[in-house]
Amino acid sequence: MANRGGRRDVLQTLEDRELLRRYRLDRAGIMFVVDLLRDAITSPTRRHNAITPEKKVITTLRYLATGKMQQCSSDDLGLSQSSVSRVITQTLTALSQPNIVTQFVSYPLDARTLHTHKRAFMDIAGFPGIVGVIDGTHEIIAPSEDEAVFVNRKNFHSINVQIVFNAACKILDIVAKWPGSTHDARMFSESGIRQLFERRYVPANCHLLGDSGYPCKPWHYLQPRQGPQLNYNRAHKTTRAVVERGIGQLKRRLCSPRRGVAEA
Repeated sequence: MANRGGRRDVLQTLEDRELLRRYRLDRAGIMFVVDLLRDAITSPTRRHNAITPEKKVITTLRYLATGKMQQCSSDDLGLSQSSVSRVITQTLTALSQPNIVTQFVSYPLDARTLHTHKRAFMDIAGFPGIVGVIDGTHEIIAPSEDEAVFVNRKNFHSINVQIVFNAACKILDIVAKWPGSTHDARMFSESGIRQLFERRYVPANCHLLGDSGYPCKPWHYLQPRQGPQLNYNRAHKTTRAVVERGIGQLKRRLCSPRRGVAEA
């Protein structure tokens, strides 16, 4: 079925199973995103063929699922590539606004939630006091300026993305602005979540767990120890695997990050 302007109404023509395959969300999930962004992405024009918020969200999801603008242009909505580019930019800009992001990604500061996180991590491998696992992953980009600073230690261009997960692989904090040459420790030292711990907004008996790329801090920011402390190292490895699993799930769900993100 096509609507005005020859654009397909995939929400009406496709079953949930096919919507999930194409867009990684079912009909209810797509409409949740549409309603979340509707005010920000509704065109001010009253033209009969203006691109609707539904079409904008669907186009953006298709791009995130495939990593190819050509798929958005030819596969779903009959939009030109220039229109697709504008739609994706507008929708992702709206989706990344603080008033939207903080509804879903925010580090907990209340004692009850922190205790729940500690219990969940404790259940994994007996590691006490953990309220988040942290790591960086590299999103591949093609910079137009300051090219050299985006070259990471594996000699490709990237943005270094810092992510903190809870035990259920839910993102609690994310920073995606540093060029690939930036070390994980530098990125963390400049982050807002560090300030939460340094200024004791997070209690002293709560810890983040990272790898050896992060320094130990006076508030017990943890890194793996070398030597004979086998039980510690095993618990550390098993618990920290949560962040690796979370990053892996993110890449598998969205093809654009999977094609454009690499470990470094």
